[in-house]
Amino acid sequence: MKKVDLESLKELLLLNEYPILVEDISNELFENAVILNNDCDMSLLNGHYEGVNFVAPDWYNILVEKCKNGRSLLIINGINNLEIDEQLKFIEILKYRKISTFDLPKTCSIIVTAYDIKNKPIAEEIYSLVACVCGV
Repeated sequence: MKKVDLESLKELLLLNEYPILVEDISNELFENAVILNNDCDMSLLNGHYEGVNFVAPDWYNILVEKCKNGRSLLIINGINNLEIDEQLKFIEILKYRKISTFDLPKTCSIIVTAYDIKNKPIAEEIYSLVACVCGV
């Protein structure tokens, strides 16, 4: 990634207005992050009942705790390694900044990683929701 791209990425993270799509960047570059892998089960993208209480998935609670200490990241890892229609399972997070009935913390930025976008496309619906800081 070019230096200009890194600067753009930093600025976009501070704005926190849009999910950010990055290409060919390792997750290790990002600190204080919760990572959702592309192949996560749909049950991780919904709340569930425990007795009579409707609760968030475990990763959400971890993210909320990290955000209490300042800015944190939610990384959706390798989205374009999924078929186009399967990528859409992340629409609710990207469009509404929520999971089920649980809003993402205000201090949470969303990063979507992709690899080899030229040969493994991303759904148009996903592109419409992200700021792209990549070579596409």
